[in-house]
Amino acid sequence: MAESWSVDEVQTFLSLVGEERIQRELDGATRNGKVFQEVAQLLAAHGYHRTYKQCRDKLKKLKSDYRTIKDHNGRSGANRRTWKWFDQMDAIYGSRPASNGREGALDSATSLLDNTIEDDALSTIDSLALSPCSDASTVIAASPPARPSTPATSSRTPERLVPGKRKRSMHHQEHLAVLREMQVADIQQQELNRAQRELHLQMAIDEARQAREQEAALRTEENAQTAAFSQAFLNVMGMLVQAMSGRQEQNSLPD
Repeated sequence: MAESWSVDEVQTFLSLVGEERIQRELDGATRNGKVFQEVAQLLAAHGYHRTYKQCRDKLKKLKSDYRTIKDHNGRSGANRRTWKWFDQMDAIYGSRPASNGREGALDSATSLLDNTIEDDALSTIDSLALSPCSDASTVIAASPPARPSTPATSSRTPERLVPGKRKRSMHHQEHLAVLREMQVADIQQQELNRAQRELHLQMAIDEARQAREQEAALRTEENAQTAAFSQAFLNVMGMLVQAMSGRQEQNSLPD
């Protein structure tokens, strides 16, 4: 079961989805898996890790709840409902058509089948992101088989399928390249963090060594001062003893 979305995560998600560029791409895309793949990567940059499917399903659920509440409040005057995401959703979709982009295209059986193939392909790429040892041959081998062609009603049908396959293959390569760049950047960051930790550890070791050396030097100086004081004290005592001995000798002489 997928982990529930936190309030901060939903707020970040809506701020990303609400960007005008993302909305334009969603409005103009028949298959928007690539758009949600980008949204998932942007969300990961904020520390929230979700698959593109989870992002797409979350937005569909939010839009469904928003339209339900908006329709209810439009019909009901006093018995109005409230929802914590209504203002943000209304700012994004309040002035947009109720159905556009991919949602309208899903009414077509062909678009639905294309979307299923795209979902399978992007799921393969999601799996690759969790396995650094995967390579391009693994992605190609794991790609879903091409959809069976229906009986052609004209000689132009095969010409439509071949560019589609080529386009999906290019999408696979683009996503693979993006994932590899992310992996390389992650490895470089890990190496940098390790080098910084080693540097800090070495600095701590050097500081501890210098502290021990300073402490040893102070102890040596204190011991030398103590020895010098003791020697001076013994010299003074010796002189006092000699003086007292001389005085006693003088007192013992007959008058």
